[in-house]
Amino acid sequence: MSETPAELPIVLTATVIPNVAGAAANPETRLAEYRQVLQFCQQFAPVIFLENSGYPLARHPEFSESHRLRVHQFAPSKNPERGKGYQEFEMLDAWLAAEPSPPARWLKITGRYQVLNLAAILAECRAQKSPMIIDQVARSRQARTYLFCADTEFYRQKMRGKFHQCDDRTGEFIEKVLFREFKKTSSAKICSFKTQPRISAVAGTSGANFPTGIFQWRLKQSLRWLNRLADKQRLWYSR
Repeated sequence: MSETPAELPIVLTATVIPNVAGAAANPETRLAEYRQVLQFCQQFAPVIFLENSGYPLARHPEFSESHRLRVHQFAPSKNPERGKGYQEFEMLDAWLAAEPSPPARWLKITGRYQVLNLAAILAECRAQKSPMIIDQVARSRQARTYLFCADTEFYRQKMRGKFHQCDDRTGEFIEKVLFREFKKTSSAKICSFKTQPRISAVAGTSGANFPTGIFQWRLKQSLRWLNRLADKQRLWYSR
């Protein structure tokens, strides 16, 4: 996919037909949510859509490839019991391995999460020089993998293959695996977002809605600003 300097591609990860416990199970509902997020994102950047359940996306014209959309589908994971994070990062690895000319830098969003302030997030990703921008929560020792911006080279060096360590059955979630990995990474290479993401979504595991109120967002933005005065790499307040 060609990209201009002003545009940073968005990588949306999707599983239309879920195969893990606790996930919203209706494929048509999930597809409608993916479609909504896809159409929203395409207003701001070209999109690379990754899907790993084998759902027949070709039936739906919204997923037809164009200069603004690339679609890659992968076979369902052979180890679905190891959880969503295992499967998502297995797919990201497979995409980069198969892509002859991957983008040098990209913003990854879990596919059913609509980032309402996406324009501001993209602007920050273009301006920031750190090869990885991701929110990490110090208290829970987790990296928030639903949204991050990565240089491809950084991903390959620090994140490729880490899904093999994941197993949700034993509490080895991808969020914890990556937090441990990032602890070994120079603070010059990884930072949190300056911009508080404003997410419209239902959490895949708990089914809870993300708070989207503007007052809550402004409060978290203020907390984030204060946090970054002391620590630009990790967040010290809860969600």
